[in-house]
Amino acid sequence: MIPYPENQSGESLEHPGLFPKLQAAWISLAVTIILVTAKLAIGLATGSLAILSLAAESGIDLAAVLITLLAVRVSSIPPDEDHPYGHGKFESLSALAQGLLLLGVTIWIVIHAASHRMGNPSVVTVNGWSFGVLVLSVTLDFWRAQKLRSIGKQHHSSALESSSIHFFTDALSALVAGVALLLVKFEGWIAADDWAAIAVGAFVGYLSIRIIASAIDGLTDRFTITGDYRRLQSIVERTSGVESVTRMRMRTAGPSLFVEVSVLLSRVLPLSAIERIIANVERAILSEFPNAEATVHWRPVRTASETPFETIKMVIAEHGLLPHNTELSRMADGRIALDYHLEFRPGASLLYAEEISRDIETRIHEELPQVGPVFVHLEEERSDRALPQIEDAMSDELVTRITRVASSVPAARGVREIHLFRDERDQNMKLVITVDLPLQLSLAEAHDVVTTVETELRKQFPELTRILVQAKPDGDKRIA
Repeated sequence: MIPYPENQSGESLEHPGLFPKLQAAWISLAVTIILVTAKLAIGLATGSLAILSLAAESGIDLAAVLITLLAVRVSSIPPDEDHPYGHGKFESLSALAQGLLLLGVTIWIVIHAASHRMGNPSVVTVNGWSFGVLVLSVTLDFWRAQKLRSIGKQHHSSALESSSIHFFTDALSALVAGVALLLVKFEGWIAADDWAAIAVGAFVGYLSIRIIASAIDGLTDRFTITGDYRRLQSIVERTSGVESVTRMRMRTAGPSLFVEVSVLLSRVLPLSAIERIIANVERAILSEFPNAEATVHWRPVRTASETPFETIKMVIAEHGLLPHNTELSRMADGRIALDYHLEFRPGASLLYAEEISRDIETRIHEELPQVGPVFVHLEEERSDRALPQIEDAMSDELVTRITRVASSVPAARGVREIHLFRDERDQNMKLVITVDLPLQLSLAEAHDVVTTVETELRKQFPELTRILVQAKPDGDKRIA
């Protein structure tokens, strides 16, 4: 069962832009009813073919608005098992239906006007009602076209945007019809009414074909906005951590834009870093395309900045293991030797460990051809051992001696804390000491000082199995 968003009552959530889109569609329906009634009445009363063609066009508008209402409502239904990408394609179907209806009425108008021209043009009565209905038509159609276009753009509704084009053509048609009636009234050119109908039909036919083509693009997932592709690529490539973009796909479905991107990421990154980069890519896409549903795929790649130590760690991690004490050395014959320690789970046989070690060596030579001999120290991991206990009682004398030795090293400004750990099973002892160093030291300089402190402590306390010296900037008391 695929989970889909639900509210607390268990009912599916509607698309957040549903109300303004439905409101615009209902307003458009009311305007259409007013206009079709007025145009039909005045057209029949005056005998104007231009006004009657506008009435017929408004009749088609009525059907188109009803289709738009249905499409807006259905397209806002959330995804379900039958429509995992949502119901947005119903808006493209609505746009296609509107385009076909508009084209059909256009053909009827042109044929009727042409046949009328072949005969005797009928007498057209031009009066104030004729111009009044045209002024009303132009005003209302321009107003609702702008409103539908604004809401359609805001909520990415192809059905409303197609309706806005539809009603914009209605307004232009009414303007042409008005010019024709002026010619009839003041110039006595009766044929102007027929020619106006033909001109209106030709123009509306052109726009209806554009609506049909756009709807087909939406239904066939043809993405025509090349600028969006370039913007998307730029957005993803600018995201920190992304090496390159290998594939991009975009498709629209009603109010939703589905984006699919494939990127290359450094193969040495931990999964947590990869997850953060992918989340940043998704956020960057949504900031530029708020209606997008982004899916980001990634593949690991070796980058130019990858160090040999990172490569070795990555190769060994392919076997679920981690190395330590890794070193690269230049031999007398010029070859580079690699040596490292490799831990296996307790109970692993020497034969098994050696086979894995050879596989790793082969992979290291594939990745780093400059590496020659590889020396591996095989051992069991220590994670199954009992945790060492902190020595409860360190004598003041021991603390004083350790402090004196550590403080004798130049640049060491004092000892902040001392801990002694003892493994009760084999009596191994580990000393952990924190020393203060000058703030202005570089990391390399600080490491040299710490190494010197460790060396001096080993001379004075050979019984210590391990010594860990931790450096802190002098004056940094956040960790004490």
